Amino acid sequence: TPSKNPTRTDVILPMREPYMSQIVSGAKTHEFRKYALKPTIQRIWFYRAAPHSSIEYVCEIEPARTRNPGDEPLEEIGLGNREFNTRHKDWEGYGFAYKILSVYQLEKVITLEMLKGEYGMGGAPRGLVYLPEGMGEIDWRGSKKLLPE
Repeated sequence: TPSKNPTRTDVILPMREPYMSQIVSGAKTHEFRKYALKPTIQRIWFYRAAPHSSIEYVCEIEPARTRNPGDEPLEEIGLGNREFNTRHKDWEGYGFAYKILSVYQLEKVITLEMLKGEYGMGGAPRGLVYLPEGMGEIDWRGSKKLLPE
């Protein structure tokens, strides 16, 4: 069944500070990207770059919001939402906004060594990577739910 195939519903995206902390705290309510994720994507597993070099958080998302004529603007609570709506120069090209519905902190951090050894990844994710099949077995729902409380 499609729901059992995590490679179609989950992606890994690299994330740097301070943005990861802003998502975890709830200050940042949307993840902005220059490209559309497939509409089947329901979750982002954020890979934190060095010095963390690990996946600690899984976020459920809504399908992309865009700024095409006739689109509803984002609620202007949340870092970057107003800039997205008003097409601020720093948001040039970031045409896709993914509302973050929840943030889960994994009980067991997935290290870069695990990604390479257990899940067959060649190295640290530098861009969008579909979740390797074996990672679909990870019980992210059993992790600590940070948002919404």
